[in-house]
Amino acid sequence: MLTAGEILEEYTKCLLDPKYAIVTYFETFDKTQEGFVPFDLFQKQRDIVDDYRTHRFNLVSKPRQAGISTVTQAYSATLIGFADPKNPETILVVANKLRLAKKFTKGIKEFVKQLPRWVWGSDYYGTPEKEKLSIFKKESQDEIEMVNGCIIVAVATSEDALRGYTPTLLIMDEAAFIERGDELFAAALTSLGTGGKATLISTPNGHDPLYHRTYELSKEGENDFNIIEMRWYQDKRYNKDLRWYKWLNKDETEREYESEYEFTFESYEKRIKGGWKPTSSWYEEMCRSMNNDKRKIAQELDVSFLGSGGNVIEDKYIDWQEMHHVCEPKYKAGKGNEIWIWNEPVEDHEYLLSSDVSRGDGEDSSSFTIIDVTTMEQVVEFVGKIPPDKLALILYEYGMLYNTLIVVDITGGMGVTTTLKLKEMKYPNLYYEERGKLLKKRKDENKYNRKLETPGYQVGSDRVALVSNLEKMIRINMEEGVNKGIKIRSIRLINEFHTFIYRGGRADHQEGKHDDLIMALGIGLYILEFSFKKLKSLKSKTKNMLNSWVVCNGDSYTPNNEYGSGFVNITNKGVKSQSKPKFNAQTAKNMQDPTGRYLWLLSGSR
Repeated sequence: MLTAGEILEEYTKCLLDPKYAIVTYFETFDKTQEGFVPFDLFQKQRDIVDDYRTHRFNLVSKPRQAGISTVTQAYSATLIGFADPKNPETILVVANKLRLAKKFTKGIKEFVKQLPRWVWGSDYYGTPEKEKLSIFKKESQDEIEMVNGCIIVAVATSEDALRGYTPTLLIMDEAAFIERGDELFAAALTSLGTGGKATLISTPNGHDPLYHRTYELSKEGENDFNIIEMRWYQDKRYNKDLRWYKWLNKDETEREYESEYEFTFESYEKRIKGGWKPTSSWYEEMCRSMNNDKRKIAQELDVSFLGSGGNVIEDKYIDWQEMHHVCEPKYKAGKGNEIWIWNEPVEDHEYLLSSDVSRGDGEDSSSFTIIDVTTMEQVVEFVGKIPPDKLALILYEYGMLYNTLIVVDITGGMGVTTTLKLKEMKYPNLYYEERGKLLKKRKDENKYNRKLETPGYQVGSDRVALVSNLEKMIRINMEEGVNKGIKIRSIRLINEFHTFIYRGGRADHQEGKHDDLIMALGIGLYILEFSFKKLKSLKSKTKNMLNSWVVCNGDSYTPNNEYGSGFVNITNKGVKSQSKPKFNAQTAKNMQDPTGRYLWLLSGSR
C-alpha cells in the first residue's frame, strides 16, 4: 500500500505523461506471443500518444494489426482515470458498425479497470472493503459512467445518435468505412465542446468523402488535422527480419536485397526515398493470406489510397513525385491562397503557361500552371472559381512576368472568352493551333486569316495522346532519372492524380472529384512535346521585366513597381494574404471589375 506522498508522486507522473501510466500499469494481449504482456510502447506508439496530447484534431493512417486502436484505447483510459471531477471527460466512440463501437468502448473499459485503485480516491482504496466497491456508476455495452463523472459512449452511425452529448473527445474508428461519414462528422463537430478533440482512425478505403478527403485537405494545409502515418515496418513485432529490395528491371522480375541493421525511422525514410521497398517474413505471410491481391495489400498493409477504377497514373509514380519533388510553395497569393508560387522568374529561362478554363460558377474550377522549360518543373499554379474574362487578367499578369507563351484550352467554348480578352489586351505571345490542324477542323482554307482566328488550343481528338504523353512525362522521371520528364511541386495536383481513373475506357476524374490541374499540366506538356518551336521563337526580355508587373487598360501597359517582383508585397513575403483586398478604383475600372471583387487575385497580397 502506497503512502499519501507516494500516491501524489505517482499521480503527478501519470497526469503529466500518459505514456508513463500506460507502460507502468497496463498490460495488453499480444497475438504474436499468445498472451498478455506489459504494454511496452515502441517509438511510433509513443509519438502517437504525444500527438494526441498536442493536437486537437488527428487523423491516423494505419495498416491492419498495427495496434493503433489499442494505443488509442489505452490513452483514452488515462484521460478517464486522471480527469478532474469538476471537468469530467466525455468520450464518444463512432465506428462503421455499432458492434465495433461497442467493442472499442469495451477496450477502453478494460484498460480503465487496470488503473490502480488509488486513482479513484480514498473512498475506493486502502481497505479490502473499499477496494470491493465498484468504480462504475453505470456499466453497459453502450455507455459507461465512472465515479469521477467521466462517460464513455458507443453510438450508431446516425446524426440523431449524437444528440444529447457534448464530447470532449470524439473517436471515429475505421472512419473510411463509415457510410455518409462526412455528414456524420460535420454533425459531430457541432456537438464538440469548447476545446473538444477529434481523432479519425482507419485503413484506407479508396477515396471516401470523409477520411481520404480530410487527409487530402490536411496535406494541402486546408484544415487543422494533424496526420499520423503508421507503417507496418515501424512495428517491432513485424520487422524482426526486415529486408529491403529494389527491382533491377522494369518488368519487376529481378530483385536486389539488403538486410536492415539500423532500425531507425531515419534509415527507413532514407531507403524509401532511394526507391527501396520493405519486406519481412510477417509481411510475406500476410500477402499470401490475401492471395497476393495487389489492391488489398496496397490498402491494408501498405496504407495506399486507391481509386475505385484503374488509376491512369500508377501509384508508384505519383508517390515518387510526392516524395522527391512536391514541396511547400514559397509564396501564396489570393484571398483563398489560390495562387501558389515556387520560383520567381529567372532570366534566360523559358516558360510555358497552360490553362484549363471553366465558367466560374459550376463544380469545376479554372486553373493554370507555369512550367519552367529550362528545368522542367512547376513554378506557378492557380486553381479557383473565377469568370473566364477575369481569368484573362491573371494570365496576362503572370504571362508577362514570366515572359511566357500562353496556351488556353478553348474546347467547349469557355476558354474563348479568356483568349479574346487576352487578344484585346494585346498579349504578345498567345498560342494559335498549327494552320494545317485548324484547316482540317474548319474545312474552309480560303477563309483562313490569322487576324480573325481565335487563339487557343482545342483538345478534341488529341485527348488520348495528351493523357498518354502526361503519363510518360511523370513515369520517366522515376524510371530514367529526376532530370527527365516533369517535376511536380503541387500537392493539390498530386491529390487530383490519386482520383484520375479510367471510366468506361476514358481517362477522367472520379465522381465528385476534379481534374482541372491535371488538364492544365497535360495541355502544357503536350504543346511542349509537339509544338516546342513556338516556345523557342519567343524573344528574351530585360531584367526589368522580371521586376515589374503591369496593369492593362486595353491599349497600353503601365508598370507598377509598388509590389516588387509581382506576386507578393516585398514586406509581406511569407505572410498570409489579407481576407479583404485594398480597393483601387482606377485599377478596378481598368480590370472591368467595378466592384473590385477579383482585385485580390492580382499581384498577391494587398
